[in-house]
Amino acid sequence: MGAGGWFLVDRPLARAGAAAAQEAQAAPRAPVPTVHGAACTAGPPRRVVYPALGVDAGVERIGLDTVHPADAKGRRRLGNPSDITRVGWYADGPRPGEGRGTVLLDGHTYRNGGAVFGEDFATRARAGQLVQTVQPDGSVCSYRVERVWAAVDAARDYPRIITAEHLYDPHGPERLFLATCGGSWNAAARNYEDISVLVAVPAGR
Repeated sequence: MGAGGWFLVDRPLARAGAAAAQEAQAAPRAPVPTVHGAACTAGPPRRVVYPALGVDAGVERIGLDTVHPADAKGRRRLGNPSDITRVGWYADGPRPGEGRGTVLLDGHTYRNGGAVFGEDFATRARAGQLVQTVQPDGSVCSYRVERVWAAVDAARDYPRIITAEHLYDPHGPERLFLATCGGSWNAAARNYEDISVLVAVPAGR
């Protein structure tokens, strides 16, 4: 992690070579079934399932962004998954089921529905929903969404929320953090200007 155990997350922006294909907005995804399995055991997540949002995706290990410069305090951004259809998991942070710290996840949003999240994330994510990780042994770690910050300004509001809520804390009670870009689509820049964030706590354990 960066200095002081706090680092910046890069907005999972939708640009790259597929930018032109993003101009068409995709239809909302249908919900997917809740996953059932043995009780949660600690380990690196293999899949992330968000039933209410229609997400059932593989996981890609991510680290810190070494391309962009660190901030004035030496803190680096969280990297993004290279595969837009996968959820990124910060592999140097806490693992699901460990019972401590914040499990950090992020993923891309594309307008055309080609990425793991859709741009309706901000309007469909709600407190009380279930987010699940499927572990290497097939066990399931379930989390209940506790709070959602929908389409907040990535440059102004996001760092303040992270600091105030201790969302990158590697210690303390176990939580799950999930972020993706969203809000207004900037057609000229071909990206989103905001970020949506949620925090979930362990369910049933």
